[in-house]
Amino acid sequence: MMKKALAFATSAMILTACSNAQPQAEIPTVGGETDAHGCLPSAGQSYSYLKKACVQVFDVAEIKLDDPANKTQAVYGILSEDKQQVEVFASDLPENTILEVVKGGYVSKDGKVRLMKTKKSWKIRK
Repeated sequence: MMKKALAFATSAMILTACSNAQPQAEIPTVGGETDAHGCLPSAGQSYSYLKKACVQVFDVAEIKLDDPANKTQAVYGILSEDKQQVEVFASDLPENTILEVVKGGYVSKDGKVRLMKTKKSWKIRK
């Protein structure tokens, strides 16, 4: 009888020691901060005004080229469904840079940014 009581007491102490009676502080989500559009920049997401959604530009861009101003960076372009516009993503261009189609490529409304199709690739002039 004594062995059963001792075994019961030991089991009760072990279970009590394992219980989590104190509330834990909420652990913040790492990389869970969103931008104004609800995109996760830490996951490589940017908001596309043409797609009207958060996208990983490097995955969905139809146009990819080296940035002529900084060879360690890239320039990405997302085409509209009708290919009449291209949204350009580059480190030195503002968000929502959308170019309109012209003969030979695309140009910004102010004429300062031009994306030109060559025989083999795309070139950008900023």
